[in-house]
Amino acid sequence: MKSVTLLLLLAGLTQAIDVPRKPHAPTGGGKKRLTFNETVVSKAITPSSISVEWIATAKDGEYVYQDGDGSLKIESIVTNQTKTLVPADKVPADSYSYWVKPDLSSVLWATNHTKQYRHSFFADYYIQDVESLASTPLVPDQVGDIQYAQWSPAGNAIAFVRGNNLFTWSDGSTAAITKDGGPDMFHGVPDWIYEEEILGDRFALWFSPDGEYLAFLSFNETGVPTYTVPYYMDNQKIAPPYPRELDIRYPKVSQTNPTVQLGLLKMGTKDVSAVSVDAFDAHEMVIGEVAWLSDSHDTVAVKAFNRVQDKQKVVAVDVASSQTKVISERDGTDGWLDNTLSMAYIGPINSKTESSAYYIDISDQSGWAHLWLFPIAGGEPIALTEGEWEVTSVVSIDKKQQLVYYLSTQRHSTERHLYSISYSSKKVTPLVDDTVSAYWSASFSSQSGYYILSYQGPDVPYQELYSVNQTKPIRTITSNSAVLEKIEQYALPNISYFELTIPSGETLNVMQRLPVNFSPQKKYPILFTPYGGPGAQEVAKSWQSMDFKAYIASDPELEYVTWTVDNRGTGFKGRKFRSAVARQLGLFEAEDQIYAAREAAKIPWIDGDHIGIWGWSFGGYLTSKVLEVNSGAFSLGLITAPVADWRFYDSMYTERYMKTLATNADGYNTSAVHLADGFKSVSGGFLIQHGTGDDNVHFQNSAALADLLMGAGVTPEKMQVQWFTDSDHGIRYNGDSLFLYRQLSKKLFEERSRPGKVLKHQWSRRNL
Repeated sequence: MKSVTLLLLLAGLTQAIDVPRKPHAPTGGGKKRLTFNETVVSKAITPSSISVEWIATAKDGEYVYQDGDGSLKIESIVTNQTKTLVPADKVPADSYSYWVKPDLSSVLWATNHTKQYRHSFFADYYIQDVESLASTPLVPDQVGDIQYAQWSPAGNAIAFVRGNNLFTWSDGSTAAITKDGGPDMFHGVPDWIYEEEILGDRFALWFSPDGEYLAFLSFNETGVPTYTVPYYMDNQKIAPPYPRELDIRYPKVSQTNPTVQLGLLKMGTKDVSAVSVDAFDAHEMVIGEVAWLSDSHDTVAVKAFNRVQDKQKVVAVDVASSQTKVISERDGTDGWLDNTLSMAYIGPINSKTESSAYYIDISDQSGWAHLWLFPIAGGEPIALTEGEWEVTSVVSIDKKQQLVYYLSTQRHSTERHLYSISYSSKKVTPLVDDTVSAYWSASFSSQSGYYILSYQGPDVPYQELYSVNQTKPIRTITSNSAVLEKIEQYALPNISYFELTIPSGETLNVMQRLPVNFSPQKKYPILFTPYGGPGAQEVAKSWQSMDFKAYIASDPELEYVTWTVDNRGTGFKGRKFRSAVARQLGLFEAEDQIYAAREAAKIPWIDGDHIGIWGWSFGGYLTSKVLEVNSGAFSLGLITAPVADWRFYDSMYTERYMKTLATNADGYNTSAVHLADGFKSVSGGFLIQHGTGDDNVHFQNSAALADLLMGAGVTPEKMQVQWFTDSDHGIRYNGDSLFLYRQLSKKLFEERSRPGKVLKHQWSRRNL
C-alpha cells in the first residue's frame, strides 16, 4: 500500500538540512515516565516516515505520493516542481491503494478493501483518467471480489485475478485467460501457504520487461487437507447460534502440498503455454521465485526447491521454444536453503568483449550470504562480495553504470549500511559512514540516479533525499523534529547492545533495556523477550518502538530490566550459526536462553529470584521449551500464541527446518513440548494466551498444550490459560490487545511482588 502520510517537508525545500543523530538509542532529557496509555493504548512517541512510488519516466527522479489532503501528486527532483495528478475531491471514496500508469495518464485505484490473509485482500478496482478525472470500474459487476490487479510495463494492459482466475484488460475489453479457478485451483495469486511461507506477497504473476508476455503460477490444492477455523462472534454483537466456520487448505507436516505449474501468456492473446519445469518430483516441488532474465522476453527463470527446501535448481525457460535448462544447482542438506527472492537480470558484464549474460542473486554457498553473478547459460558463478558478514538485500541495480546497491552487515550483524559495488571492477563504495553504528535502508529511483536514504536507528529515524553523484543531501524528507522535542520531556529506558559468549565459543547478540533512573545499588527483576526463530533477528540497532517493553521498564511499580537474546539459529551471523538448529528446533534455542539467564543472575543488580521470559509465536514456543527444560533459571513464563508441536504447523515452514516426519520422527518427538515437570516447578507459574481465530498458529497448539499439562498434574497455582475469542495471530479483535497487555502487566507485577516462599494450597502439598 502506498503511503498516505503528508509530505510536510518535501516541497519547497532546496537547502540540505543537517539532522544529526547519536550512535545510540535516545534516553530523553526530562522526568516524565512512559505510561501504559502512552505505550500500549496509543503510542505517544512514534516517528513517522514516508514511502513513495518512483515512476519510470524519461526523466529520472520523479515519484508519486498521496498528500495529507488525499490528493495524488507527482514530484520532480530535477525541477523541484510538484504537479497534482488527482485532486482530493476526485479521489475515489474508500480508496485503499493506487498504482499509476507508466505514462501518467491513468490511475488504478483499489477501493472497498477487505483483508484476507497476511498480505492478500479483496477490493473493487477503478481506472481513473487523469485528464477527465472520470473513473471506470475494471469489471462492471465487481462486488469487492478482485484479488489482484497490475499494470503492464507499457501501460497498455492490466492483468487481474478474480475468483482465482486470471484475466487481462485492454482498452476496456476483458479477456478470461483461465476458467478452472476455484476453491482448489489458484491462477496468478498464491494459496495460503505460498503467500505465508514462500512468496511473501499476494501475487504470483510477472510481466516481461517489454510487457509482451506474462509469466504466472497456478496452484492446485486437490488433496490438500483442510483446517477449520471457527468464528464464535463473527463480528456480530450477539453471537450466532452456530459459529461461522472458515475452511482453509492448510497442509501440515507430511501432508499433501499444493502442486505448482508455470504458465506463459502472450499478451493480446489467450494462448497459454504450460511449462514443464521438471526440477523435482511435481508433487513435492516448491517454486520459490520467478524472474525474467532478459531486457525483453527471451528468458524467464524459475528457482525450484525440493519439498524440504535443502536442494535447489534454477531452471531457465526459453520463451520461444518452451525449452528448459538447469543453469544452477545447490545442495544445502547441512541445513536449509533460504528463498531470498533476489534474482535480477544484469546482462553482459563487459558488452564489448563477451556476449554471455548474467543474473545476480544472494547465496550463502560460501558460508555467508553474499552477492553472486550467475551465467544465464549455466556454469560457475562469480562471487561479488565476500567476508564473514552478510548481504541482506539488493536495493537497486544500475545496468548503465554496472552498479549494484545493497545493504549489509559488514560492520556488525545488528547493523545495516548502504554500499554500491561495480560488477565489472568489484569496487565497493559506502554511501553512508560505515564507521558509525547505524541501521539504514534506501529507496532508489527507477534509473538509480536518486534515492531516499532512511536512517532507522538506533536514534530517532529521519529521511533525506540524495543524488548518487552527491555526498550531501538535496533536502530532508522527514526530520521527526517533533519527536526529538517530545523525547526531551521524558526519562526513557536506557538501551544498549553487547555480545554474550556461550560455552561452544559462539557469541549471541543481546539487547538490554535498563529501567528509568537505573541504580546499580538496587535489585531489579528481569524479563527475557525472545523470538528466536530460524533466520529471524530481534537484536538490531534500529529504532526500538516505545511499546510494552518500554512501559515495563518505565512503570515505577514494575521497573523490569529486559534482555532480548538472539540465540543460535537466528539470522545474519552466517550459515553455520543458522543451521545449528536444523532437525532439532527448540534444543539449542532453549539452551542459549537458559545460559543467558544464568549469566544475568550473576549481575549484582539483577534479582535472580525473579527472572521471567515472554515470547509470542515462535517466541511462545521457545518460552515453553525453556520451561520444559526445568533448569530453575526462570521463575515466570508468559506464552503467547505458541506452537506446541511442529506436527501442528504448516509443512513448508516446518519441513524446511525439521525435514519430514518419516526421516526425523525422533526430532519431532523431542522438539514438541512434551514434558511437564518444568511447568510444575517454575516458582512464579506461567500463562498461556491464544486467539481462537488464529489461522496461522492454530489454537489447537495451546489447547493440546493445556491438555498435556493438566493431564500431567500441573496445578492451578502454576497454570493460567487465556483464550481470545475470534482473534487471529495478532490478537486484536474487540479490545483483546488491551486485555492481553493488561494481563501481562498484572502477571509481571505479581511476579515482582512474589516473596521467595509462597503459601500453597493443600493439593499442592500432597497427592490427593
